[in-house]
Amino acid sequence: MASLLEQYGKWALVAGAAEGIGAGFTRSLAAAGFNIILADRDEKAMHDLALEIKRDYHTESVELHLDLAAADAEAQCMKAASAADCRLLVYVAAYSKVRRFTDLDRRDLDGFLSVNMRTLLYLVHSFSNRLIAAGKPGGIVLVSSLAGLFGPQYVATYAATKSFSIRLAEALHDELKSNGIDITVCCSGTVSTPTYRESNPSFDKMKPSFMTPEAVAGYALSQLGVKTICIPGLVNRLQYFFLMNLIPRSLARQLVNNAMKKMYGSI
Repeated sequence: MASLLEQYGKWALVAGAAEGIGAGFTRSLAAAGFNIILADRDEKAMHDLALEIKRDYHTESVELHLDLAAADAEAQCMKAASAADCRLLVYVAAYSKVRRFTDLDRRDLDGFLSVNMRTLLYLVHSFSNRLIAAGKPGGIVLVSSLAGLFGPQYVATYAATKSFSIRLAEALHDELKSNGIDITVCCSGTVSTPTYRESNPSFDKMKPSFMTPEAVAGYALSQLGVKTICIPGLVNRLQYFFLMNLIPRSLARQLVNNAMKKMYGSI
């Protein structure tokens, strides 16, 4: 973690910082000595977390109360990032619903597009250009999901938009590397977060391998500048290898979809 400070400076921007994986990144970065720009729509949770990291790690913070679906979300984030000369961006925010694709309404579809793709794309673009113009190195961590690699039923739009961030990071790796900018996309598995618990999954005898947000964040940060795509958790990496390399794609899809049906029924 100490090397992150040397490479990326004293400030990090965490988009979607207040809870779950975002809070895991906020705590991990604060523990490493970073000051944090927190961006989130949950003002109370964000403020409580800012007080926590100040108390526990003596770090400075800037609180951006905003909805990352808003048209000006990227501009607000970049204003704060520029003022702090922030050179490390972590985009965690995600719109997520477990539901049949045909049961989603247009507001849901817009949520997936705006939070998971539009604001992310604008922010990565502006953040990269600012670093290049300043001639400074930097780092970008995008938080995706194993769903973006497999495409399970009931999370079709979520999976599709998470696949976008994976392909974006892969494509940008070499482009940005020449300017001293590292980019990594973290494909997390099942993480114990409020969003996941609120989806009300049910389990039979076989429960998924849960990770804590802090464990996910710590692994992802350790892989920044090392791997373009990283999968936290040994069990998750083994499952991915099995599904993607040892059996036919059609069988892998069937296994993943069966697991989703066991957790959520036929919704």
